[in-house]
Amino acid sequence: MKVGVIGLGAISPLHISALQSLGQDIVAVCDIDLDKCKAINDKFGLCATEYTDYKLMLKNEELDVVHICTPHYLHAEMICQALEKNVNVLCEKPLAINFEQLAQIEESVKTSKAQLGVCFQNRYNASILYLKNFFKGKEVKSASANLIWCRNKDYYNSAAWRGTQSQEGGGVMINQAIHSLDLLQWICGMPESVTAHVSNNSLQGVIEVEDTAYGLFSLKNGGNFIINATNAAAHSFPVFCMFQAGTDVVELSAENLIVNGQLLSQKEILPLFGKQEWGVGHNNLIQDYYECLSKNKPFSIDFNEGSKAVRLILKMYQSNGKNITIND
Repeated sequence: MKVGVIGLGAISPLHISALQSLGQDIVAVCDIDLDKCKAINDKFGLCATEYTDYKLMLKNEELDVVHICTPHYLHAEMICQALEKNVNVLCEKPLAINFEQLAQIEESVKTSKAQLGVCFQNRYNASILYLKNFFKGKEVKSASANLIWCRNKDYYNSAAWRGTQSQEGGGVMINQAIHSLDLLQWICGMPESVTAHVSNNSLQGVIEVEDTAYGLFSLKNGGNFIINATNAAAHSFPVFCMFQAGTDVVELSAENLIVNGQLLSQKEILPLFGKQEWGVGHNNLIQDYYECLSKNKPFSIDFNEGSKAVRLILKMYQSNGKNITIND
């Protein structure tokens, strides 16, 4: 397939490497910084046409797929432009940064012949696939995720859009902890309501958004799940999650799984998709996306799935300590 990549920052090399391993034809690359286009062409030995205007790229190229790896605030506009031209889209998280953008994307998906996919690559990690399978048919009543990371002043000053409400759309929740929240709702199901608090404890005067967040989500079965996330730590620790259903309790730290008190070996955590290696989530997700396109099958992380974590985060931002319903 003929592929274009929009946005050539830190995440784009993962997409390009995966595309090359699949033998896809990267015919165009786009970034507002033309030097980045040249550098990507040189680094990966591409002969892709270089653009600084993604609309011109969509107009000039006969593309089958575009990969969107731009800052958050640009995702919705670019998705809609590509879908309008019936070009398939694989977009980095988050899908959008407000409800208005989500509505625009939903309308574009309905009227387009193309398929939208969203990068929640952690769903393809062997440990998480094991978790999903382990709790299949079971009622999870309690779960939690704890993200304790370091994102300091230098990180936020590395790009003008970071830490801004209008361009990043939020802080630790919408950028780092969105994967953990997606995992919680994927295992437990979408909650009915949330009580949440967000604050900026360590970067006042540096960022406009939160560095710390807490959310208590109520489930339809009477249980709940909790997320704690902060970028204010002096060191980044592995994300730690816990799940309980009946007498079963599972703990997940990085790729390590403890099931009912027993640490599973890597051989026991059998890969259910692709290779069993740490950090290949993007490779496996992109492989799956292209297989779905080639077989004309729906991709599992579509608009509906890709929007769930965004909706939950936006509800957290609205809560301000009050219990609010999710689907109002």
